[in-house]
Amino acid sequence: MRLAFLSIIFVLFGLAAAWTKEDHEIFDLVSALELSEGKGTTFYSLLNIDSNANQAAITKAYRKKSMQMHPDKNPGVKNIQERFARLGVITAILRSPESRERYNFFYKNGVPKWRGTGYYYQRFRPTLFHTLVFIAFLTSLAHLLVMRLNYNKDRARVAYFERSARAAAGSTKEKAGAAAGQRRRKVKVPMVEGNEGAGVLELVVEGDNVFLPHEDGSQTPLSDLATPPGLTRVWPVRLSLSLANRAVSFLPPDVQAKLPPIIHQILSTSDSSAETLDEADDEPVSAINTPTPSSKKNRLSEVKKQARLSGNRASSGEESAGTTEAESDEEEGEEVAGLSAEEKKKKKAGLGKAGGARRRKMGMKK
Repeated sequence: MRLAFLSIIFVLFGLAAAWTKEDHEIFDLVSALELSEGKGTTFYSLLNIDSNANQAAITKAYRKKSMQMHPDKNPGVKNIQERFARLGVITAILRSPESRERYNFFYKNGVPKWRGTGYYYQRFRPTLFHTLVFIAFLTSLAHLLVMRLNYNKDRARVAYFERSARAAAGSTKEKAGAAAGQRRRKVKVPMVEGNEGAGVLELVVEGDNVFLPHEDGSQTPLSDLATPPGLTRVWPVRLSLSLANRAVSFLPPDVQAKLPPIIHQILSTSDSSAETLDEADDEPVSAINTPTPSSKKNRLSEVKKQARLSGNRASSGEESAGTTEAESDEEEGEEVAGLSAEEKKKKKAGLGKAGGARRRKMGMKK
């Protein structure tokens, strides 16, 4: 970086040093002439001649202009002496073939400006429009790069699920034959490779094809989930199409019908792509996560966590069972209280399974 900066400095100094003494004299004259006579004034416009004028025309124009600008005819005019002397120097440059050729070069290509350390050509200064276009271009390239990275990531993710689903269905080329390759099986693939506790994804394998089932019974090929990047998906194009679609929607129906079919096709494509992207944003993030192999330490901690959860579930199940039994006893007592005397005798005669369970429980306590 430092070497490049020094190289640029040397190049600029080289360009500044490339101007000769005669060039600097021309630059100073042009600057002083524009400051005195007005911006855009040239040697030819000062003498009121054409740039292709010959020596006789230059001499004639000089005599006429010198009579007008002579200090004796313009007493009291500010800086008339300097202007008259400058007219003689300019005429001398135009009369010399070498000096005139050098001036004609700057006359056609522009005169460099003074930049503090030397004369340099004025650099391009971008406007607000150029700046916005440049920013949009850079952000579009960054957007394409991000889409490319996400696409490669999604392809690796899809390849993992397809490989795992085929292996789980037993339909790999090494293990399955031509007849077994057409079977349709539902398999569950771990979301994280080697860790089933992180969740599983249910897939459908039909031959060599792997599908993602939906609640409505439809299936999406797993290979279609990785969307390749494209220029039509970058944000400037999508924003332009969205604004165009909104503008067309405000037009009267008869005007919309007269639009070319290609416009309707482009706008409909933009609508469908926008809806697809919105649906993709609404889907849960855990639909298909990137498979990452888990370490042995993580697996042990996951097993211990599942063991603790199972123990808590067992204890909570016993408490709920006891509570349910007590509630059933209360309900049964209420039913017995509402029965008649004969029905109570029958009820006492045969207490049923609940009564037998209570007697056995009371005997164990004694």
